[in-house]
Amino acid sequence: MKNFAKRIVHRGVADTKRAISSNERVKRVVKNVVMQHINTAGRPSPSYDKWVRENYPDGVALSLLKEEEASLEYRPLISLLIPTYDTDLVFLDDCIRSVQSQVYENWELCIVDDASPNPDVRKAIERYAASDSRIKYKFLKKNQHIAGASNAALELATGEFIGLFDHDDLLWPNALIEVAKAINKDKKLDFIYTDEDKITEDRHEHLGPLFKPDWNPDFLRSVNIITHFAVIRASLMYEIKGFRSKYNGAQDWDLFLRLTEKTDRIHHIPKIVYSWRIHGESTAKSTDAKPYVVEAQKRALTDDLKRRGYPDAIAEQDEKHPGYWKVTYALRSEPLVSIVIPSKNQYKILKRCIDSIYEKTTYGNFEIVLVDTGSDDKKVLGWYEKLKNEHDNFTLVDWPEQPFSYARSCNEGARVATGDILIMLNNDTEVITPEWIELMAADAQRKEIGAVGSLLFFPDKRHIQHAGVGVGLGGVAANSLQMMTLSQPMSQTQHLYANTKHNMTAVTGACLAIRKEVFQEVGGFDEKFRITYNDVDLSLKLREKGYYNLFTPYVRLIHHESLSLGLPDEVAKRDTAEFQRAVKQFKAKWQAYVNHDPNMNPNLSKVSAFYDLELKD
Repeated sequence: MKNFAKRIVHRGVADTKRAISSNERVKRVVKNVVMQHINTAGRPSPSYDKWVRENYPDGVALSLLKEEEASLEYRPLISLLIPTYDTDLVFLDDCIRSVQSQVYENWELCIVDDASPNPDVRKAIERYAASDSRIKYKFLKKNQHIAGASNAALELATGEFIGLFDHDDLLWPNALIEVAKAINKDKKLDFIYTDEDKITEDRHEHLGPLFKPDWNPDFLRSVNIITHFAVIRASLMYEIKGFRSKYNGAQDWDLFLRLTEKTDRIHHIPKIVYSWRIHGESTAKSTDAKPYVVEAQKRALTDDLKRRGYPDAIAEQDEKHPGYWKVTYALRSEPLVSIVIPSKNQYKILKRCIDSIYEKTTYGNFEIVLVDTGSDDKKVLGWYEKLKNEHDNFTLVDWPEQPFSYARSCNEGARVATGDILIMLNNDTEVITPEWIELMAADAQRKEIGAVGSLLFFPDKRHIQHAGVGVGLGGVAANSLQMMTLSQPMSQTQHLYANTKHNMTAVTGACLAIRKEVFQEVGGFDEKFRITYNDVDLSLKLREKGYYNLFTPYVRLIHHESLSLGLPDEVAKRDTAEFQRAVKQFKAKWQAYVNHDPNMNPNLSKVSAFYDLELKD
């Protein structure tokens, strides 16, 4: 999160050129803004302190890593780029020493000083280089800003891989060996990134960990989640011509977007190996630089969307969460959207759902396909007739199957539906967001997207019911962030997952949008999963076909959970044997995802839906 943060604060229009030149000044100010943005990221956490003690490599661990290093078949040279500008000498010393302390020794450090006015910085760099032949340097006569200085460092590099590193931050001693191990496992890797945390100025406390998912393209368009530590194949860096100065302020985000356009050989190391330092003087609260920074970010993001075939997509900063970006894709040709709702009796529940659709929805070109599974309530049956008379976009499908099967009912509804986009909707939901259809349909239209899920709340409209599905949570699969509120203090990881559009391995069928052709391509819902896990199974089938599933927090509904299965007393009587059978079938089919959900960091607990740390007993 560091470098997206670097660009939030400026010293005003008159100081624009100077502020851009002073990498150090900008970074100090912006680091503080990030801390303010994430409620608890700036507070030490006892649980994270314990995690650091358990995971920071000690003497024994380092010895084992040294043995691994000695046995590596392939030992690529890794060139670390460090642009400097008036760096605090203590910070610079810590930075360089963290490199020299690496278990993996085949590295070179390429330092470029961006015309620092302080001569002591130059002297210090010369002294370090004189004592270690792996340290190269160049002094720029004229300030070239962040992109220019980084490119000058790239010119010094001779390694097969390039590592991006800030001049006042710290690498953990296992950083490069973890990268080298990953490359040895897959020599075709082009782009590697790791988890990260923050460290206080005095280095006494680690805080604000960011446990990232595996490669997640929509996350990267919502926020620069890659940041540090990133290692890139040098030939690819040269191919895209390094950093671009017209994106100064968002030059790293622009770089990552272009890199990931060129390669899919991307690997995430789910280990914290990089700590970026929070300066004690980072007290500025000014947002004078925000227009400049926002413009640079917007330009990088908009240009990326154009290159990928979305010239009409709108990128705008999230009003509630500065630093986060909302990308709204253009809805092409106003397609017919078919809302498929399985139901039986439950007049009040269903009426609330249907009324919310007709009363709140702003999108006009939709149809409701209601699959009735054997209603015998005269009030419900009479209301059906009223709906058919009042709405020409209401279709009733009589499907009196026993026992109830959500999967089969949805499949039958999809067969009858005439729309290009399907929305599978539980009858116990209630629309909150008026633009819900156009937002979900626009994302569902994207060629790379499979299923689209929304943010669902419990009836109090505060507690989260669904924010994507974590496969492996609770032993099989469960809703992420369930029972949290958006207003409560959150960790950095929680905040990101709750408030950004990003890819999730699975989303709930309670409100799921998908192109009809894609639904048919994967065979719809697997009817072996009669009631439960059919939505997760569908999501995984889509992923196996190469589609990304998507969670969006910008579409919100209420979910009166489980009412779609019957009244509460009926739910309590659910066939336990049926449920256990579904669990067994799901694990037999998808055990690899139960073991590792690519969008759930393995450092996070599978017991908790809150992205809590996995701690040793």
